[in-house]
Amino acid sequence: MKNFYLLLIIVSCSIFSVQKCSAQNLFDLSHTKTFADYLYQSGQYKLAAEECERWLYMQPESDSASLLLLKSYRKGGLYDQGIAKTKIIFPDYEKMNSSIAKEFTVLLLLNRNFELADSFLIGTNKISTNDRDYLLMNKNLMLKKWKSAEQIYLSNNYSESKTFSPYSIVFKEYKNLPHRSAALAMTMSTIIPGTGKIYSGDWKDALFSMLLIGASGIQSYRGFEKNGTKSVYGWIFGGFSAGLYLGNIYGSFKSAKDFNHRHENELLKKATDLFSLSL
Repeated sequence: MKNFYLLLIIVSCSIFSVQKCSAQNLFDLSHTKTFADYLYQSGQYKLAAEECERWLYMQPESDSASLLLLKSYRKGGLYDQGIAKTKIIFPDYEKMNSSIAKEFTVLLLLNRNFELADSFLIGTNKISTNDRDYLLMNKNLMLKKWKSAEQIYLSNNYSESKTFSPYSIVFKEYKNLPHRSAALAMTMSTIIPGTGKIYSGDWKDALFSMLLIGASGIQSYRGFEKNGTKSVYGWIFGGFSAGLYLGNIYGSFKSAKDFNHRHENELLKKATDLFSLSL
């Protein structure tokens, strides 16, 4: 009899548990939405994308699910997957709302797919003029087309603009960006080896070039002074010195270019950070 009562209690508890689980289905649409949002807010972007995929499966026409999915892909650095998924969900771009169209453009820019970003921005009417200009400005900055970006900035930077105004520091620094002329660097090193690199700030390379070219030149001179034009020693060091001299001229050209690229990339990093913070 005692066993019978025990069995009855177990069966009752089991039935109650099944009913409770049925009443609170953790995999229904409501819970999926909540969980997807929680994963996104907590920075678990790849898991959030997976949960958004489930959400879209249950509610294929949901723009909210599509937008959160694309944001999750972007935040997770999965730009390729985000772009590919957008093309699947919206084979007709005109069915996108403005938020999804903007998010798609951002994915294209971050993936450096500038040609498609351009054609999309030109072809769609889903993005406001202000947002389009903002995205085009950042595209030009990513391509280091500083003057084109500045023109867009100046045409939009009115006093109420919270979107464009932070970029004032970028364009101000661009005007004061240090620059070294590659032609001048080459000319300087042609006259005095190493000086072109000094001009570009490469002091160590410059001193090394001066010492090496000078030492090999002296050795070549001694060889020719002792044995004339038949001096093998003189010709070997003379050829070595000439090679170093020409390499020093090219090195000065490259040093100037590297100087300019280095400072441009530092400024580009500031612009990219501003773009990321605005998303």
